[in-house]
Amino acid sequence: MFKNIIEVVPSRKRVTFFYGFFSLFIILFAFTLGLYLSLLNDLDARTEAAKKALSDRMDNIFTELKQVAEDSRLSCEKPDLKRLRRATFYSPTLKEIGLFNSNFVVYCSSLGPTKITIYDSIASRITNSEGRKTVSLVKSNTLSESTFFAFYQRMDGLGVNGLAPPESIAVSVDQVLLPDYFYELMIGKQVFSSNREGMDSNVIAKQEVSLADWSMTLTVFFPASLYWQSLCSLWPFMLLSWGGLFAAFYIGHLVLIYYRRSLRHCIKRAIKKNAMEVYFQPVVSLKDGGFHEMEALIRWRSFRHGQVSPLVIVDMADRLGLIDDLTWMVVRKVGEFYREYPEQLKHIKISVNVDRHSLLKECFALNLSHILDEYPELKGRLGLEVTETSALDSAELPLMVSRFEHIKAMGIGLSVDDFGTGYAGLDFLRRFPYDTLKLDQIFIASLKDDQFTRQILTSVTKLAKELNMELVAEGVEREDQLNAVRELGVDRVQGYYFCRPLPKDQVITWLEENTTK
Repeated sequence: MFKNIIEVVPSRKRVTFFYGFFSLFIILFAFTLGLYLSLLNDLDARTEAAKKALSDRMDNIFTELKQVAEDSRLSCEKPDLKRLRRATFYSPTLKEIGLFNSNFVVYCSSLGPTKITIYDSIASRITNSEGRKTVSLVKSNTLSESTFFAFYQRMDGLGVNGLAPPESIAVSVDQVLLPDYFYELMIGKQVFSSNREGMDSNVIAKQEVSLADWSMTLTVFFPASLYWQSLCSLWPFMLLSWGGLFAAFYIGHLVLIYYRRSLRHCIKRAIKKNAMEVYFQPVVSLKDGGFHEMEALIRWRSFRHGQVSPLVIVDMADRLGLIDDLTWMVVRKVGEFYREYPEQLKHIKISVNVDRHSLLKECFALNLSHILDEYPELKGRLGLEVTETSALDSAELPLMVSRFEHIKAMGIGLSVDDFGTGYAGLDFLRRFPYDTLKLDQIFIASLKDDQFTRQILTSVTKLAKELNMELVAEGVEREDQLNAVRELGVDRVQGYYFCRPLPKDQVITWLEENTTK
């Protein structure tokens, strides 16, 4: 008992450590990747928002300039100055507004009469632009620094320009991007506004958008510091998520263990108490006056697990070391079946699947002999179906031949089941004294359309007849498959075309209705 406790504790520790580490890895991966993708999406969204805010501000500026242009004339008298000063006073952005003529000479501003020639490059952009408007970054005499200029010209040549400090334009971008992201705003090739110099970490990604109407380019930078700060702020949620995921994994592990152990326990108990059912599927003889045969198949519905697959039952019985007990249970139920319906089953042979490794055991033939003594009805009518799932080694080969000869001496027929899917080849058939060869349903399914399969089965059929072996085609579900196996000379078929596996009372009814007198 103490040894079991010592073994269980480290096992639980290993399971706990594994699920703890695995759940931590998933949480870290999910949060780091999720945060990265989320911030990239936020970068795109806020860049677009900054672009829209900047575009709206520029539209508002040119709306102001157009309004001024509509009310202006080619003079710089007192009423003109008054209008310019009023427009400047009420403008949320512009610090000075001026008028220029068709020669691109600024002749009047809100500060008074002036005479400033606009650069030819700017004049060219105004003339060539679709809306006769442009922006530029030029050193201003008023502000004594690089200043934002906006220009608009009417069709008759009178134009309006306004100047503003770069920060008054960039404030719309600041409101959207700061303090998380750094950016750089350029007019043409000149940096208009930027806080990139304050970037204290590497750049993970950047997004660049253009405002073609204003010759502006906005580049937004995603700094690594923002990522790490955001990740650190999520650590409480990461811990909670880690705990939740670990609990989910561990509970799922316990539930799975419970399920497996419960299924194992239920199967073991059902085998020990002979609580499983045996269904029978007819093997139909196509000969006139021929007798049908049957194959015994295990079926079991668990109160806890519902209908359990026969493959699961066999696999679990093998793991539990109960595969022989399962075989003997089926054989005894076949014997009881013969005893219950002696007249109906007088000429019917019934085969039972048996594991090849069971045949290699010394006690197999002895136990089979005891069951034959217990159920004499089985003699001469019981068959064993063997599936070759692995190759025999040099020591097993002569032993298996000896076992087969001993079993046949008891009057037990032998069949090679699912021929073509395991290790049973043509040479294999020559070595072992089988009575029946059962062609696997995989070949039957493709027999009609696959010429190669047909050639193989033709050779197998010929060899089986040379060796005096009977042939059974498994998995016949359609009439065209039935006709195809008839053409091969196969006179025994098994499949849903005739009958699916049935409990004993129903299969007796089927036999009474279908047996040829």
